[in-house]
Amino acid sequence: MKKFLIRWVVLGLGIIGIVVLFFIFKKDRTSQICQEFEVEFRDNATPFLTKSEIQEYLVKDTIKFVGKRIDKIDLSRIESALNLNPYIQTADCYIKMNGLLVIDILQKTPVLRVMPNQKSSYYLDQNGDPFPLSMRYTADVKVATGYITPSLNSKLYTFTSYVNQSPFWNSLIEQIFVRPNGDLIFTTQMGGHEVVVGDNDRLKQKLKKLEQFYQRASTNLGWEKYREINLKFKDQVICKK
Repeated sequence: MKKFLIRWVVLGLGIIGIVVLFFIFKKDRTSQICQEFEVEFRDNATPFLTKSEIQEYLVKDTIKFVGKRIDKIDLSRIESALNLNPYIQTADCYIKMNGLLVIDILQKTPVLRVMPNQKSSYYLDQNGDPFPLSMRYTADVKVATGYITPSLNSKLYTFTSYVNQSPFWNSLIEQIFVRPNGDLIFTTQMGGHEVVVGDNDRLKQKLKKLEQFYQRASTNLGWEKYREINLKFKDQVICKK
């Protein structure tokens, strides 16, 4: 009985000690001053933004953290502000034991660079949403030019997403162009002709027909002699010399 009582007394003192240390540590930690911050980009992405640009962006939103006490830093406000940045998909913030503020950023992923005639260029991201080009970094993605209006972004995104998922077409298609009537066309790495897709209806079937045509032509007359290959019409591949 005595040993049992001693054991509980020791255990109780240990718990009390842990609680006391916790509150002492918590008090010391909350009174810490944030001396510095760092930015981490997920997936080893090449940054569209610099550390200083991120700080300037937050300062414009009256958000300051360097030099402030840790318990006075509103992490959720920092995250909310960064999530409105046109280059950022999501942002998470946390503070390390040494008082260092870490901003963890997942950038938007560009899938297409859009260059409309006589209008500002932009990217379409992985969700099909537009965001501006960066002065720091140009993404290695396909380019669409021509008579492009915002209403065509969805068509361009659907086409590019399909192409990017196909190793054959992703490596073959060089550039996308939009004609005044809204038709999508593309050129290939092999050059020599334009392919008229039109819209995205029956896209899989259209490109399958074209792939079969390339395979036949490469062993017969050669497809390089054609100026235009039109896929707009169902079950047909119409070639113009």
